[in-house]
Amino acid sequence: MKLHTRFALSGVVILAGAAVFSACGPQAVTVEETQAPESGEADTGTPAPVVDEQPVLEIVGPSESIELTMSELLDLPATEGYAGIKSSTGKITPPIAFKGVALNDLAELVGGVNQSTGFNVVAEDGYSITFSYDQITNGAFIAYDPAVGDELKSPPELTPILAYEMDGNPLDPKADGALRLAIVSAKLNQVTDGHWSVKWVNRLEAKSLGEEWVLKAHGAIKENIDRASIESCGAPQCHGTSWTDDKAQEWVGVPLWLIVGAIDDEITHEGPAFNDELAGENYSIEVIASDGYTVTFDAVRLARNDNIIAAYKVNDNPLTDKYFPLRLVGSDLARNEMVGGIVEVKADLALLPVEEGTAVGEGAAPVADVEGSLAVIGMVDSPVGFTEADLRALFVLQITAEHPKKGPMDYEGVSLNALLDMAGVQGGATTLVITAGDGYAVDVSLDEVRACSDCLVSFTDTTEEFNMILPGMSSEAWVKGVVSLEVK
Repeated sequence: MKLHTRFALSGVVILAGAAVFSACGPQAVTVEETQAPESGEADTGTPAPVVDEQPVLEIVGPSESIELTMSELLDLPATEGYAGIKSSTGKITPPIAFKGVALNDLAELVGGVNQSTGFNVVAEDGYSITFSYDQITNGAFIAYDPAVGDELKSPPELTPILAYEMDGNPLDPKADGALRLAIVSAKLNQVTDGHWSVKWVNRLEAKSLGEEWVLKAHGAIKENIDRASIESCGAPQCHGTSWTDDKAQEWVGVPLWLIVGAIDDEITHEGPAFNDELAGENYSIEVIASDGYTVTFDAVRLARNDNIIAAYKVNDNPLTDKYFPLRLVGSDLARNEMVGGIVEVKADLALLPVEEGTAVGEGAAPVADVEGSLAVIGMVDSPVGFTEADLRALFVLQITAEHPKKGPMDYEGVSLNALLDMAGVQGGATTLVITAGDGYAVDVSLDEVRACSDCLVSFTDTTEEFNMILPGMSSEAWVKGVVSLEVK
């Protein structure tokens, strides 16, 4: 294989150093590498993509760069499997067959990656996102059930590839470009977050990385926003914003109001994600650093203000330990407001006035004066709140129940009726309103609940987060992240 090689110029990414916002089909194939046929050997497989002898991909390493034509990519060991995506709005694009070259194999052409480095995948329009060593070598991605969109607790083996073929055909150059990213598995049993599925890829850059991180964001809903989501949102073609300080340092990131917009109500992205009406009530937002230092803002001040930025890089480099992973910067901030080492953002929506039946804040329902992650309120003698420790101190049940969509599954939790008995349901009550932390609410018949011996409030993998298990009832009643049980 002939590789077009040129030495990197001064300033190309150096590996040493420190280190945003995801079915039926053909029979599955095993994710495996296959060598392209030797010259003259018959190829009875799928049609080869049209070969353009101009370079289609540049790979930048620590000391040299290489350029590959499509024919040279086709000469590399191929990896194939199935990939689909889950968008930031929850839309599922079902898995489909892809074929290409694994990122790990491409990395080896310029010396490979290690735990302190990764690959920055760059598209023709400048959009980029960085894949970590663990993602490249071990497939460490969050995966979702392609039928219902739920996160898979035990995802299949995943491999990120630079694909040149989809569903047995070359990529559409207008829709996808010559090359695009796909995260494949052996079967049609997973989709991954859409921001990884970069189209029109023409460049890979080895780069130094810091450790993976997550920004905890709490408001009307709770979100863990990872590095990749911030980077994706911060791309110039998306919502990226920059600010140059008095030392000529350029800070790049995401306006803080967009992060707040992801947690102020159930609309986390697209359209009216930032709730202007709620912001008009002027709730407070806390930005909290790893050492506990906190800066507080009024919502009116932040509303659609692009001059208050959560920055994740400076001068095109990751932040130093002093500010990692995020620093608040911008022309509308005082110096003592430029907090670094940000790990959490809180929107205090719980203090806003609530109309009856409206879900606002982490309590999500008009709760009585009770404490805990789960409240039992309404027509009860003694409104009561429970923490997870309170619930685990009760009689814990383990059952197998038929989920309306997923079939038989095992659950652990406490009896729903036991909790209602502890609160003391009053005479004349007919309805139980089950409300989740994101504001979703559903009414179920209290008679049906009282007749259900296996109805549970179940524990989850997340501390202080509970799901409803209601055998015999519709899937809409199986509320996730329940925070309130209101008897009416």
